[in-house]
Amino acid sequence: YHREDLFSMARIAPGDHAKLKAMLRRRLRHRENPFLEDRPATLDDIVFLPANLSRLVIDPYREACRVATGLGGKLELDQPFFVSGFDDAPSEVRESVAAGLAESKCGYIGTRPMGSGVPWLQIMPSGNGHASPDAAGFIVSFELDNQPTAVRRLNRDQVLGVAVARPELLDRAISFALDSELDFVLLDAIGGVGTLKAESSGVPDLSLLRDAVLNLRARKQEEVVGLVYYGGARSGTDAAKLIAMGASAVVFGVPIGLAAGGAITDIDGVSYASNYTDGDRRDAVANILKANLSEASMMARCTGKTNLMNLEPEDLRTITLATSEVTGIPLVGVRT
Repeated sequence: YHREDLFSMARIAPGDHAKLKAMLRRRLRHRENPFLEDRPATLDDIVFLPANLSRLVIDPYREACRVATGLGGKLELDQPFFVSGFDDAPSEVRESVAAGLAESKCGYIGTRPMGSGVPWLQIMPSGNGHASPDAAGFIVSFELDNQPTAVRRLNRDQVLGVAVARPELLDRAISFALDSELDFVLLDAIGGVGTLKAESSGVPDLSLLRDAVLNLRARKQEEVVGLVYYGGARSGTDAAKLIAMGASAVVFGVPIGLAAGGAITDIDGVSYASNYTDGDRRDAVANILKANLSEASMMARCTGKTNLMNLEPEDLRTITLATSEVTGIPLVGVRT
């Protein structure tokens, strides 16, 4: 259909206004929604606008694309990624994943540390539990009936954050983060950070990130606290989309488990094969993180950016009504 239109446009004389108008009317004709009515919003429905639509493309051979970021001005990250979901994994899997994270200089989020060389953000449900001096920071859970007490830093370089999984608690969680001078809010869009079961079977709520950005913007506190997103990110492209939507960092779960020899199951979420060596798992984890970082960097370059963290919602469009409504990103071809 598009090919035939291109041929027709090439053959129509510039002064043939009747044919030009007829073609335009045909292109503007409404069509039925090709997707099911209950189809959820997904990251696959978000696309990047090429840089040559709005700005000069950068020279990838001469201009580097920065990918480093930080939280609270205290925790410097070589890449805007964390990994989570291996607290209860078999010991041989944990050790191999930890080696891959250390090699990639990628942080971990969970209730247990992943070993030396891996920055660890300790999850503390409702502020309870023993705060470890080895943690790079602490995350307290914000729950409906139990507002947490902010955990104190054991040293000045540790970061503090609050995790929220329910949209109705988001406003209170952000107020708590601002009043307590926390460094970040962890947006648990799947409702199960620290485990892989929820992410392997659930559908992430992308509106949580949209509403968090709008909430901070309405308070004139945007970027005062960072936003760390967890739920459904599978690739560097997904991470780049979430960063463009306002995330400071993205947490990977199931993709790392699959790289480490796992398979999705109904019972445990992810179970691990025994025919992988420690080296196989370590290299696979390091390689997928490296690949995701390169992929995210490519998305930034395609939009003409020399810093991954400079991606913004204006670089994105959606291709479905459901995703446009949930994310606030306009449909392709629509003027806002």
